[in-house]
Amino acid sequence: MAYQGTVAYYYDQLRPNTAVELNVCRWNQVAADVIWRGPDGYDKHHLQCREYPRKKLENGEPDYESNVECEDCRNTPIEAVKTVHYTACKKPWECKMANPRVPRDKRQEYRLKNLVNVTACMNLVREWFVLRREFEDALEEASNGYVKPSPRSGKFQDEYFLGYCEKDSKYIPINPPPDDFDVKKIYGV
Repeated sequence: MAYQGTVAYYYDQLRPNTAVELNVCRWNQVAADVIWRGPDGYDKHHLQCREYPRKKLENGEPDYESNVECEDCRNTPIEAVKTVHYTACKKPWECKMANPRVPRDKRQEYRLKNLVNVTACMNLVREWFVLRREFEDALEEASNGYVKPSPRSGKFQDEYFLGYCEKDSKYIPINPPPDDFDVKKIYGV
């Protein structure tokens, strides 16, 4: 099951007319460029923010032309990020290094070659593994040592994967708790 449509469904179907637009660099961060780029004249939104324009034209239509001031999500500090969407950066459990996108359509190369910040991606992947390690340690403590953390013996790009990847595409999974384990114990609830 994917999470992607859950928030949209909630605000479109269950709580209509109550949504607010969140900063894409902080919520559902993808470490990708949010500015339309391409050769001059490539499309009508060249160098405009991908965020919905705040200003309106006299006729009430969105003013795309003045929509040029926005944060570059590729450089947002991790401390400011609330949630991450790993599509552009590769999912951490795939044990893959992020790479610049190589488009099938070579006309897109100008726009896509700097779409993601590889360093930012790998720092977000590292943060995911930091949280995983914290969870495993909390699980061990809450289970009184019954559930041991997985071995952190992987040597693949250890500075990012923190020992949880043996090699490219070879992930070391979490040791699961027993079926009757009360997860609330981890959080002291």
